[in-house]
Amino acid sequence: MARAVDSSDNRITLRRLLRRPKYRYMAANRIVPHLPWLVLIGLSVYLYKTRIFADSGYYVSQFINNKTFWIECQQLVSGIPQILPLIGVWTGLEIKYILLLFSLSHVLFFYFLFLFVYYGLRDRRSGLLIILTQTVGIMYGFFNPMFELNYAVPLLITFYAIWQLPFRFRTIYILLILEALILLSHPFAFILLVYIMLYDYTKKTAKSFKFYIPVALVFIGLLAFRYFVPCDYGSDKYGWLTSYSDTNQFLHQINPAHLKALGMFMVYNYAEVLVAFILVLYMLATRKQWFRIALVMVAFLGFLILAGSAFDSTPSYLTEQMMFPLIPVVFIPLIYGFPLVGRQGLLNISILLISALIAYRLTVIYFASDKFVKRVTQMEQLIEAARKKGGNKFFVSEAITDHGYTLMNWSYPIETMLLSAIDGNDITITIAPENTLHSVTETDDIKADEFIFRNDELKDENWLNSIYFHLDIGPYLPINDPTPNKNINFAANNIRIIIDSKNIYRAMDTVWIPVTILNQGKTSVYSGIKNKVFLSYFWVEKNNVLNWDEIRTPLQTDITGTMKQDIRVAVPLNKGRLQIKVDIIADDNWFGISSQEDVLVY
Repeated sequence: MARAVDSSDNRITLRRLLRRPKYRYMAANRIVPHLPWLVLIGLSVYLYKTRIFADSGYYVSQFINNKTFWIECQQLVSGIPQILPLIGVWTGLEIKYILLLFSLSHVLFFYFLFLFVYYGLRDRRSGLLIILTQTVGIMYGFFNPMFELNYAVPLLITFYAIWQLPFRFRTIYILLILEALILLSHPFAFILLVYIMLYDYTKKTAKSFKFYIPVALVFIGLLAFRYFVPCDYGSDKYGWLTSYSDTNQFLHQINPAHLKALGMFMVYNYAEVLVAFILVLYMLATRKQWFRIALVMVAFLGFLILAGSAFDSTPSYLTEQMMFPLIPVVFIPLIYGFPLVGRQGLLNISILLISALIAYRLTVIYFASDKFVKRVTQMEQLIEAARKKGGNKFFVSEAITDHGYTLMNWSYPIETMLLSAIDGNDITITIAPENTLHSVTETDDIKADEFIFRNDELKDENWLNSIYFHLDIGPYLPINDPTPNKNINFAANNIRIIIDSKNIYRAMDTVWIPVTILNQGKTSVYSGIKNKVFLSYFWVEKNNVLNWDEIRTPLQTDITGTMKQDIRVAVPLNKGRLQIKVDIIADDNWFGISSQEDVLVY
């Protein structure tokens, strides 16, 4: 571990910031702390299409089409990741590279904060904390990097890193700017700032009263600003924060089934946070820091209750966002609690454990990407099928296309439009879930020159930035054509199926296997839900069929020319070399298509 640098007699100066710190084990300190960032940068490039999920896609669409920064609810931090991609928009860069810049901007900004505190402030613990906030507790967050606390927490750590130094009074202006960015990001940021200031306040660390006055004034001023200048979007999104006057909300929180589900979610998804929480309590108890123990427990349980309000039986990205404050609540005391000097062996072991945790969380993010990669692949498959029909505006049935990883949420029309525009503005496609279309048409008529932006929000096609997007005037068309299939047996003669399976699968597992379907005839096979057309399969072992009654996956689009999709397959108990055969079922009759793939089941 690097030798600690005593900064008690130093001041923050430009010369000091630019001077490289002289740590022990310089080779390790020059390389190891940067490895997680290199991995995150690599993932952000490789998975750039997946990082426009939900709020991220919304902001990208807004700043591209408005050609300027898009700031909502006074959340100034949301403008930071827009700087580089907006430069791309202003210079006419292709949308593929704009999406790449957007994906990279988030990681690069946090990397800059890391470099500032790790080298500029000589604060290795704060640098380590910033790495932890971008790995621990993050899964959905990597694919929706635009959530506000993702920015508030690293900025809070930077604020605290400066606050701990014996700076001159004029440095307070830098702290006040950071404080404003933090507090304008998210309602939880107010609680987190109070938490960290109370945790820091001891006889040994307390500063002169004059330093606290401007911080308190900005805090009170922004709290009043938030109260008197409410945001409709924020009020709708976080309305449950003020819903505890409702008895049902309170009863929901103490429901044993709800508490059990929340507890299991924490064990499976936040085990490292629970372990760190126990370590923090033990560490503080051995030092008899009873006030800090009470503060950590109140903050942890308080945020857990608030997060539980957004938790249901199927956790979503919103659940993860609400859980995110637990990371600074637990890891700030844990990391800052380790002494800068001490037994070298113990310090090295602690660094090794933290490094292992970061490596593990990076692995979690990578394997979680499979779900989002499949989701984007399916979107691109639907886009390709829509282009064969003509037109630009389509709707799709959730019952037919839901493959578990589909996540057909409110941002689906935005994301499909962004992804389709990569191939050119003249072939832009927007696809809305059928339920969204019905909810809009129940309250309003969609004009020929309008399209669904999100939920019940319609946009005029003239609003689009014509450099990147173009939608023709016309109605919404179904991707899943309800036209009845005539002469279906004749059409079956022209269908071929190619199975793109892996070579090996685990017994008793359920997997999604890609298939390519070729229609060599002129008659399309329509996928409307009433047509009851499915992809299915059966397993063969030594020329013996194991079971004919297998899972049926609805045909997600009409078969015209070439069509690709995934089929859900249950791997049998039998182990060894097997054959899987995929076929189409229409009106409970198998087409009899000859398709087969050899696989090993272990």
